[in-house]
Amino acid sequence: MKIDIRKQRLIALCVIASLAVLALVYRLVDIQLLHGKEYSDIAIKQSTGRMDIAAERGIIYDRTGRPLAINIIKNALFAQAADQKEIDNIYSYLDRLYGKPSGFSLRKYDLEVNKFQWIDRRLPDDLADRVQSDTIPGLYITKEQARDYPFPDVGRQLLGYTDIDGKGIAGVEYSFDSILAGYAGQLEYLRDGQRNTYRLREFPLIQPVPGNSIKLTLDWYLQEIVEQELKAGVIEHNALEGSAVFIDCATGEILAAADFINDGKNEAVKLHAISNVFEPGSVFKIFTVAGVLDAGLVNLNEKIYCENGAWRIGPRTLHDDHGQGWLTPQEIIEKSSNIGTAKMALRLGGKSLYDTAHKFGFGMRYFIGLPGEASGSVSKPVSGKKNDEWSAFNTSALAMGHSVSVTALQLAAGIAAVANGGNLLRPALIKSISDCSGNIVKKSSIDAISHVIKPESSSLLRQFMRGVVERGTAQRVKSDIVAIAGKTGTAEVADLVHGGYKKNKFVASFLGFFPYENPKIAGVIVLHEPEPIHYGGFTAGPIFKNIAEKYTLANSEKLKPPKKLFADNKNITLEGAPDFVGCEISLAMESAAHNGISLIGNSEKGIIVWQYPPAGKKVPGNNKIAVVIKDDSLSMPILSNLTGLNVRTAMAMLDYHGIVFEIEGSGIVQNQEPPPGTIIDSVIKCRLICSNELINEDSTEELD
Repeated sequence: MKIDIRKQRLIALCVIASLAVLALVYRLVDIQLLHGKEYSDIAIKQSTGRMDIAAERGIIYDRTGRPLAINIIKNALFAQAADQKEIDNIYSYLDRLYGKPSGFSLRKYDLEVNKFQWIDRRLPDDLADRVQSDTIPGLYITKEQARDYPFPDVGRQLLGYTDIDGKGIAGVEYSFDSILAGYAGQLEYLRDGQRNTYRLREFPLIQPVPGNSIKLTLDWYLQEIVEQELKAGVIEHNALEGSAVFIDCATGEILAAADFINDGKNEAVKLHAISNVFEPGSVFKIFTVAGVLDAGLVNLNEKIYCENGAWRIGPRTLHDDHGQGWLTPQEIIEKSSNIGTAKMALRLGGKSLYDTAHKFGFGMRYFIGLPGEASGSVSKPVSGKKNDEWSAFNTSALAMGHSVSVTALQLAAGIAAVANGGNLLRPALIKSISDCSGNIVKKSSIDAISHVIKPESSSLLRQFMRGVVERGTAQRVKSDIVAIAGKTGTAEVADLVHGGYKKNKFVASFLGFFPYENPKIAGVIVLHEPEPIHYGGFTAGPIFKNIAEKYTLANSEKLKPPKKLFADNKNITLEGAPDFVGCEISLAMESAAHNGISLIGNSEKGIIVWQYPPAGKKVPGNNKIAVVIKDDSLSMPILSNLTGLNVRTAMAMLDYHGIVFEIEGSGIVQNQEPPPGTIIDSVIKCRLICSNELINEDSTEELD
């Protein structure tokens, strides 16, 4: 009997076990086969997510290879909570993290379950470290690219800027966004079952394609000089605003362009030098006389009677500021006689003068690639008979720059044509475009629009313009450092509301080129409503002179000023870095220390072959100059200690060596990888960790 009971129990146990196994098998079949895809999708949804990977934006360089717009790495904080409890915890944590009162984050962030939400796209390093250590479920940190400008106070209207997502919204960043942006990729991230992972594990599904880089035609050192001098001039002469453009005479490449508005509201959205139009006044006489000379309508030795300052022409009287009698064509330009210019223009005729203005590019856009470029206009006369009837007065008015509106860019391009022998070149802003490997995919070329005047006419005009500086209305522009040629302008401001002109409101200007003997750079300075002195020769002209002198001193090899000027000149001082190139490092260190400057180099002996900042340029930040030393005892160059340098100086040294680098943060270099002393070869890549805090100078080892 007992045996039967045991058998029954054993059978029952087997049956139960079999049923359990069958139930388990059924459940496995149900999970794996019947509902496998459904459960798999749920699991993937709970543990993974996808987001775009921003492509690395292309770098913007100046013509010498200086990086003007770069990419740095920033911390980014986002939330993606699994349930309402996580949302409530996140709100409380963010209040504590940012030191805000309770409920602040609830009002600021609209968090939802399983919904991605950015919290802070520029999270400081100290807060990022805290979030990582605290490990709050539903909060995640990732690394994002951010745009940074090593020269933050220079060229903002030209470069523009990007938004928080890295999309260009002004200047070059906007106009060439499609070239710089590249193509975004896509990544998949994972999290653990407790949802307390604070860092992503990234698995790119689609690799991002980096954007192309752009080399501009701009010389950033000249750009900095132009902005400094333009600002100083606008403030000194109490002008509303000023604009400047400088162009390479031989290529048409724009070397510098700037605005300064006296009320401090300088726009980074558009450049007034290409978007604002004005009546040019007397500077336009150069283009009037260009047409007259080219047509052979004046004899250089003839005398033209200038009516002692008042000449009745049609229903009106034309005046000169100072009464003049008989003047040669050159003297008419030197003294800026309205009457003499008008009499020469009447020989040419209004229609031909109108055509000459168009030949020089007035009334047309150059399409340099920046937003807001204006075309200006050259107006035809309107009379009761025919719209194209040119009276003597209409012709005279156009000859002096009335009834025409221009941009500073157009004036600079026009005078560059006079300086280079008569070729009107299309102003260019882009020098080349290269891919992420550095291969050039597009290179600009000289675009000659037309040959506007004969070479002999161009030569005579240059002679006339030199006379303006030597003996005429621009004697304050005469320089002992570089020979400048130019023309002054003082035009009444047109009243666009009531017609006519505003009383006692003027536009002062100076256009010219340098050096006179072999023109390299042409440019224009325009001041709007300077007070109380409004003459171009006393306001805009000296600004041009200061720019030409400073750039010439810093580029003596290119512009070749007289050597005696460096020793003999006592009137010109240029505050900035001494010239250490060619000096033995130990002697240079003694000289630098005497001036309160530290030299940061790659060796303790040898000859200095390069420095940054260059000679004459102001020493940035903490009075440190980076130098490269040629040490014959070293078989290969070694990496300097870059810590303590501002990021601009460190980048310049890395660029000199051709070292690929990446930057995290901004301001002062705090750490570098690889360390100082590393041999520089073709595969080296440097990473700079920066912050805005100055490091302890005493704790920094420097190879100086």
